[in-house]
Amino acid sequence: MSQSASSLAPVRFDADADAKLSALRRTKFVAAAALALCVLVFALAKSSEHIYPWLGFVAAFAEAATIGGLADWYAVVALFRRPLGLPIPHTAIIPENQHRIADNLGRFIEVNFLAPEPVREKLAEVDFSALVADWLADAERAAGLS
Repeated sequence: MSQSASSLAPVRFDADADAKLSALRRTKFVAAAALALCVLVFALAKSSEHIYPWLGFVAAFAEAATIGGLADWYAVVALFRRPLGLPIPHTAIIPENQHRIADNLGRFIEVNFLAPEPVREKLAEVDFSALVADWLADAERAAGLS
């Protein structure tokens, strides 16, 4: 009885996966709807600006919101993949540098959190005898020890 390699792969079960995926889809929809609303407000304000001159301010606001939304979308997408599938330079930064990022992050944790000196400094800040005394000051806990 032979099995394919994919059927032998460990299965990751995440009980919240469906809820997380649903929340992600909802967030993407809200973001796209907000961007579409900004474009619609811009178009309506710009087309009616000759009748109501004050709509120039609304159009400027909607235009800025649209440009900001598009810039944010591009910046976030460009970190993880190529926007619109185009081979634009300086995109898909995280996947292309994943190993370098992991090495640097590991080195940072090792130097700043696991090296003897930072650990020694943090342990020196803790007054263990006061913590134990406070814990034992609780009558229930003290009674549980005897």
